[in-house]
Amino acid sequence: MEHALSYDSLLILSLFAFVTPFFVKGLKKIKIPYQVGEIFVGILIGKSGLNLISSDVWIIFLSELGLAYLMFLSGLEIDFSNIQKKSSGDSKKNSQGLIITLMFLLSAIISYLLVSSINVLGLKSGKAFFTLLFTASAPGLMVPYLKSKEILNTAFGQSLLIFSLVCEFVCLIGLTIIASTTTHGFSYRSFLFIILFIAAFLIYKISKKFHNRFTIWAIHFKNLHIGVRAAFALILILVTISNKIGSEIILGSFLAGVIFSLLSGKAKEEITHQLDIIGYGFLIPIFFIMVGVNLDLRVVFNNPSALAKIPFIILTFLLVKIIPSILLKYTLGLKKALAGGFILSAQLSLIIVGAQMAMDLGFITQATYGAFILSTIVSCVIFPIIFEYILKDEILNENKNNISMDKVTIREAIVLNDDYINKKLKDIKLPRECRIFLIERNEEEILPDGETMLLNGDVILLAGISSNVEELVDILTHGEIPK
Repeated sequence: MEHALSYDSLLILSLFAFVTPFFVKGLKKIKIPYQVGEIFVGILIGKSGLNLISSDVWIIFLSELGLAYLMFLSGLEIDFSNIQKKSSGDSKKNSQGLIITLMFLLSAIISYLLVSSINVLGLKSGKAFFTLLFTASAPGLMVPYLKSKEILNTAFGQSLLIFSLVCEFVCLIGLTIIASTTTHGFSYRSFLFIILFIAAFLIYKISKKFHNRFTIWAIHFKNLHIGVRAAFALILILVTISNKIGSEIILGSFLAGVIFSLLSGKAKEEITHQLDIIGYGFLIPIFFIMVGVNLDLRVVFNNPSALAKIPFIILTFLLVKIIPSILLKYTLGLKKALAGGFILSAQLSLIIVGAQMAMDLGFITQATYGAFILSTIVSCVIFPIIFEYILKDEILNENKNNISMDKVTIREAIVLNDDYINKKLKDIKLPRECRIFLIERNEEEILPDGETMLLNGDVILLAGISSNVEELVDILTHGEIPK
């Protein structure tokens, strides 16, 4: 076969994707996002280190699919129900949209001033391109990071996410237009991305019309995970359209996430859980590791002028985000506004993609491209540390005091914990607001009562408050009985 699959590189990637979380967890004095740890591991095993990975067509495909899937999950994380509640709330909540708009405009102005007046990058052309690039944000980092801190669904987390997505979305369209105009001149090709928006709108309208029937199908085809199949079909439809019209695939995958978020309704939490397993368990780590694999540090370190640009790039990341973030103090307070400015300054996916585009367009050299990648890595290390230092335990305590009773989820679990096997349900102390309402045993469905005994290998269906359900799943599979 011309493109025979080599399992060597895929095996190495999978093994390092597995061990990286343990490595990051072991860094007790330095807390870095797991995604940054994956980039470091990629540097170790890639071009700058041991050179163990061969970037064949299959590895490249999985890496690009990981990036597309990451942007899909970013769009999926937008809580439209929460936005609708805010729009009907008091004037303070209604001002949030205006503040985010002003933040974006201020970010673009600051970026333009820094790129045009200082011009440390030595740009002869492409200043508009880099104005947008520095204005961009990193929802690809924001979503997994805020989710790991359990603050993504708070008012603070949603404000940061929405601002990040606005920056990403607008800048991505702008970069696409500039790249197309630079390559093909000002023509119809520069606006072909409109076809993608039309396609996304039509898919949303058609899907909404048949949404109730699809829900019935999903129930009928039990254990076939129709929702996950629908998600991948939607991603690949819009990614394929993006590819055909010469647009960036992450724009199509982001729109797919937005559509899925609008359609999922009350089932969003459960389907998101299923999709997270595929993304953060396999595809997304491959993308981040491959970022490190493809980075050749020798090109950067052998070029003093490229190294000198790194502090300027990092400082620009910070100024473009932290100054506009001060506006958040009117709704969230000064401490959260400052912390938000630092976490928004941490850059990742679009900077990496945009820097690659800039190098292909001839705006920057390979050494400057490497400086951009190093700057994104440094920003992902230092800014989250400052974010956590400013907030400390404030956000975690706030979450514990604001558990929403309407956040109900349904999960399956297999009984493996010896402490629960051969025990009657009435003798088991379950977490609050959590119930076992179905047991599957030997292909038989049992509606349990207090006298029902759990057996080894029972598949149970749980329902209740999300955090308590997750706690019970952990207990039943490998945890300890709560005191």
